[in-house]
Amino acid sequence: MVGSSVSIFGQGFTGSSVVKFGGVQATGVTLQGTTYLTLNVPPGALTGAVTVTTSGTTLTSDQNFLVLPKLTSFTPPQGPVGTSVAVTGSGLTQTTKVTFGGVGAAFTVNSDSQITATVPAGANTGKITVKTKGGSASSKTKFTVQ
Repeated sequence: MVGSSVSIFGQGFTGSSVVKFGGVQATGVTLQGTTYLTLNVPPGALTGAVTVTTSGTTLTSDQNFLVLPKLTSFTPPQGPVGTSVAVTGSGLTQTTKVTFGGVGAAFTVNSDSQITATVPAGANTGKITVKTKGGSASSKTKFTVQ
């Protein structure tokens, strides 16, 4: 998840080592010796390889790092079919699907922290779920379809 602490073990790291998650650079990288880096997953991070570049050499992870989405709120809390709903959270850049009570909705990714979705025909009162390349997350509360 965005903001989560990550530790990277390797060799030859320096204070100028650059870490990227799916091409998005992390800030606040802390060097501990030459073999250990700690940092937080940056806003906008993408599911994909983690790279560490030190002195012109780039090391790439063997496996993709999964950026899990997190939903924190949505507004309005209720409305009829066709209502535009702002869904906020983190890790939303790579959203592939949004559902209202299990029914797929049209959506636009506005930023890594916001999606705008339209309540679809046939939607039922229920949680809003967002699926990304890194996983899925559901709202804590239900959206009420009127």
